[in-house]
Amino acid sequence: MIGQLTTDAAPATIGGPVLWISASSLYRALRHIEANGGTVCGQPQLDSGERWLAEIEDPAGNRIGVVVPVGAIQSQTMIAVRDVEASSRWYQELLGLRSDHGGPQYERLLSDGTLVLQLHHRDVEHHHGLFVSPDVEVGNGVLLWFGEVADFDDVVARAAQLDAPIVRAPHRNPPEGQGNGPGHREIWIKDPDGYTVVVASADGEAHEPVQAAGA
Repeated sequence: MIGQLTTDAAPATIGGPVLWISASSLYRALRHIEANGGTVCGQPQLDSGERWLAEIEDPAGNRIGVVVPVGAIQSQTMIAVRDVEASSRWYQELLGLRSDHGGPQYERLLSDGTLVLQLHHRDVEHHHGLFVSPDVEVGNGVLLWFGEVADFDDVVARAAQLDAPIVRAPHRNPPEGQGNGPGHREIWIKDPDGYTVVVASADGEAHEPVQAAGA
């Protein structure tokens, strides 16, 4: 089936079919709808635990449905920093992330549309209060791990340009001659607030061929 939207007909205000559009992210879809003059009609509803359903009205008043498959649970790490905007620039430069919020108090950083890191000013409470103690070293016992990085060598070069302190120089995990395991490369560095950041290439990228017996 094919079809199109037209501005030549008046909006259907009573009855009629509802066009449902599939989206990959409920959050981004609803933000784009409201930013472009649409209206979200009520809260999204979970359908059989498999998909989110939301009804909206376009700027002309047409009722449209948005359906988004339920995704897998994701880690959405938030760290407290002294300068949100400076930290945002640092992570964007290092990893090629994109800002999805901006501002001096809070930031969301995306990779290919997926939220991978949140930054929050350490002295701003908002509705949840402060979540960092000035008496405890930041990041104690925590590694900010960014894996499956395709441009690992470029990240290493950018870390040098940012003058990031090196915790562990680029190395293979596991070490050469000790099997394949994840078979990737890692670099451990410190970010501007002292958090330890680990960047790892794609698992298998540093695969070590197994020598045949007697070779």
